[in-house]
Amino acid sequence: MISFTEKNSPANVNEIESVCKELGISEKNWLRTFWSECNGAVLEDQIVIYPTDQIVERNKTYEIDINFSEYILIGDDSGGGLILIPKKGLEKFYFIGAGEPFINDAEVFDSIEKLTAYVMAYADSDSDSDSDSDSDSDSDSDSDNIVSVAETKPKASDVLKIKKDFNLDYSIALLTKKLEKREEIISENVKLIKYKSALDLHGQFVRFSSKP
Repeated sequence: MISFTEKNSPANVNEIESVCKELGISEKNWLRTFWSECNGAVLEDQIVIYPTDQIVERNKTYEIDINFSEYILIGDDSGGGLILIPKKGLEKFYFIGAGEPFINDAEVFDSIEKLTAYVMAYADSDSDSDSDSDSDSDSDSDSDNIVSVAETKPKASDVLKIKKDFNLDYSIALLTKKLEKREEIISENVKLIKYKSALDLHGQFVRFSSKP
């Protein structure tokens, strides 16, 4: 049984149909059912399943349509591993490194529960093999602030994406000012695991602040 660290409200039918049509996802795809129950989630404090308003951007960022045209990127393990499923056909879950060029290199599972168990077991094994890295592995569960980097001036489109991906309530004008100043707090007391994918996307503008 999977434990949900974060679980969003269900997506509405129109949201699901619109995104599935854009990405070419079949009618009986697992993702449709998942979104009808929760529109994005964090599983076991490790696995992120993307919501409808982020999945298109994630697939474009990782060029899934170019590298794995028959598959759809649905989430990640918050540490460089990607989770893909076929757009059509059998319900299978493929776990592959972000730099791997071939789908045949992926680990394949017949349920999200089995994939999650594999990722958790791998994480535990990796932690046990290097006790010196324990403090680093625990850091993903820590809460801290997301702050501005201010090394690159954001475009209006960048500000809009940051506002959406980090679920911010600021006006566009205020958020722009914050992003243009160094070390401005963008979001306070949040967990890295929840926004790691968004931080990877927007790393030229924001970062997770380090504890002293």
